[in-house]
Amino acid sequence: MLSQWPIDYADMSVPVKHVCLVAVSLAFGAAVFAAEPATTETVLLRGGAEIKAPILRQDDRAVVLDIGHSLIRIPLTEVVHIRPDTIADAAAPLPDSASRHYSASERTAVLTTTEAVNRNAPAVVLIRTPRGLGSGFFVNRNGLLVTNFHVIAGSRRIAVTRFLRGDKGFRPLVHHDVDIVATAPFYDLAVLRIKAPKTPIEPVVFPAADDTKAGERIFVIGNPMGLEQTVTEGVVSQAHRNYQGVLWRQIDAPVNPGNSGGPLFNGSGQVIGVINAKVPFMDGLGFAIPAVHVKYLLDHLDAFAFNEANPESGFVYPDPPPAPRVNRAQETE
Repeated sequence: MLSQWPIDYADMSVPVKHVCLVAVSLAFGAAVFAAEPATTETVLLRGGAEIKAPILRQDDRAVVLDIGHSLIRIPLTEVVHIRPDTIADAAAPLPDSASRHYSASERTAVLTTTEAVNRNAPAVVLIRTPRGLGSGFFVNRNGLLVTNFHVIAGSRRIAVTRFLRGDKGFRPLVHHDVDIVATAPFYDLAVLRIKAPKTPIEPVVFPAADDTKAGERIFVIGNPMGLEQTVTEGVVSQAHRNYQGVLWRQIDAPVNPGNSGGPLFNGSGQVIGVINAKVPFMDGLGFAIPAVHVKYLLDHLDAFAFNEANPESGFVYPDPPPAPRVNRAQETE
């Protein structure tokens, strides 16, 4: 779904460039291999390759990984993101300095759209309710995902379709056991959870800082009119557009009904917003909720927890009292 304007709320199989073997002394090797590492890291590389291995050393130029039979050194310019994987609990949520519900990182090298889509497409889902279709995206590996409130408003029967990587592209996997975790109607946001996912989830990453600027390249992945995994590209037309007291990201990337709730990515492949509105009969005039609101919601899930007895988790704005009649003798300019 997509509101109209005004808004209506009703393993390393890919060769790694510049990766070289690291020569180490016997003494260093003995020290390194004396103990079994307790954790691994998943290093995401430009081009979409991933390496899961313990990190032995990292500085401002490169990261050194232990891949078992040897060590490899990877320049940081080739690294998109590094995320922890605890061997004892591979399903643990991605950590962040403020929350354990999502992951955030500093900006990395700008990716091509193909590289960024290859990395992020599995995180984007199709959401279906009796009222219609929308989009959403996973924020951690425990099955927590974000969408628009208006996509699921008034619905209890929610189906989430994931698109899993395969040798012949993506294959759909439908989840019918979906919980509404939290809602924030004022910002048109909702948090859902698929129960007991049996296949690994690849979540998105947020930027550590809200530094989006007008003119920077962005892209969108969503399901306009139910056309799954559609990618559109454009720029940020305005980073902070004020409408009815709420700030939005204005973009020129084409978005249509069904894009609602889908992620807006920057050139580094980080989520900087959630698509939720467009101006009808206009091209290149779409809007997204800034990611800062999404992170705030995820940081305070208890406060926004969904209440079955009050599906709007309501906010009510009463009309102001009428202005008193003014005695003409007291009128002033």
